[in-house]
Amino acid sequence: MSSILIVDDSRLNLAFMENTLKSAGYEDVWTANSAQEAYERLGIQDEQAPRKPVAVDLILLDIVMPEVDGIEACRRIKSIPAYQDLPIIFLTADRAHFKEAFNVGGMDFIEKGGPDYELLARVQSALRLKKEMDARKEWESRVSKDLQLARHLQNSVLTPPLTEQGISIRSSFMQSSDVSGDMFYWKQFNEHQYGILLIDVSLSGIPAALISMSIRSLLDGIVGIYRRPKEVCAELNRQMRTLFGKMRRTVYFTAIYVMVDTNKRQLEYFNAGHTQGLLLTEGAPAERLSVTTEPIGMKQDMNTDIKVIDYTGDARIVLYTNGLITRPGTNPKTVIQELEQYAQSLLYLDNDAFLSKLARLNRQHDDVCIISIDLTSPVAEEVESEVKTEVEANTEVEAETAVEADANPESEPQA
Repeated sequence: MSSILIVDDSRLNLAFMENTLKSAGYEDVWTANSAQEAYERLGIQDEQAPRKPVAVDLILLDIVMPEVDGIEACRRIKSIPAYQDLPIIFLTADRAHFKEAFNVGGMDFIEKGGPDYELLARVQSALRLKKEMDARKEWESRVSKDLQLARHLQNSVLTPPLTEQGISIRSSFMQSSDVSGDMFYWKQFNEHQYGILLIDVSLSGIPAALISMSIRSLLDGIVGIYRRPKEVCAELNRQMRTLFGKMRRTVYFTAIYVMVDTNKRQLEYFNAGHTQGLLLTEGAPAERLSVTTEPIGMKQDMNTDIKVIDYTGDARIVLYTNGLITRPGTNPKTVIQELEQYAQSLLYLDNDAFLSKLARLNRQHDDVCIISIDLTSPVAEEVESEVKTEVEANTEVEAETAVEADANPESEPQA
């Protein structure tokens, strides 16, 4: 049932409109003969907004009133967030105030002394609009809650950080909206082989998230069974064509998959139309993990070309999605060169600090995912272990010396 508040300093006008509305079936009709009384009805007191809005669906507000006129009253009511969408129809016998009335948030007007049917028609129209606005807000609230849940679910399936002998994998995942088409995954096959995958769906928002989550549900099986880049690439494409090949619009995603062998000190990868990954080593130019084939799902029979890179010493692999290098009006090649130089200058940082620095490059607040893979040489690990052992040994010797000194204090020198 709709609630209507009539505000007018004329008791005659209040009685006329109240009777007209109730005769037309509107039973929940309130009246107020001043702006202050209207504020009290709405719970607006002492400049404080009400904790819970009063259930009012429409206000019929007289413009010309003593003390506080309808223009100021409307401005005050509309300043309360809970009442910003509340429709207000002005009552007036003078059109001189129309412009100002609409500027403060009035949605319509009714001329005093007009026929009953005009009053009822405008009231009915305003209440219909209020009902539609309430339905829209309720729908938006449900969608917002659903998107928050979807965001939580999407983040819950992301692979946690991994640290094993010779390798450390960390990630930074930034979403511009509640859900994203970016997705990463990695898997340890044995003590020295690992598969790392990063994808970026061509669409955006909810459609992109649905596709990325569909693919994510298959990754344990695909990567776990096929392992090697050539076979993983072929199976991902087959699954995409099976799932989405019959759609009118071609659905695809770019991807880069790297298989790391810390024993052979070797990378084997495919890059399906994705941004170029980087292999960074101290004192040497960055090596790009360039494109080897077209995006996944674009063609029925795609080539599955791969590349193999050997590395020596300590190294760091950086994989990222396109959002990191998207800058309107700037040549992407220039941005990639700047990224290479910047990443190279940060090699001294650990993975977490390194990722934090790179994440700041996301100036457009796009969907961005960054993966940093630290590859530590056995020699470096041995040196680190030896240094740690030596430090611990020195600490123990110092502790023992201190204990002996306490047990055998030096004698006082004799005169």
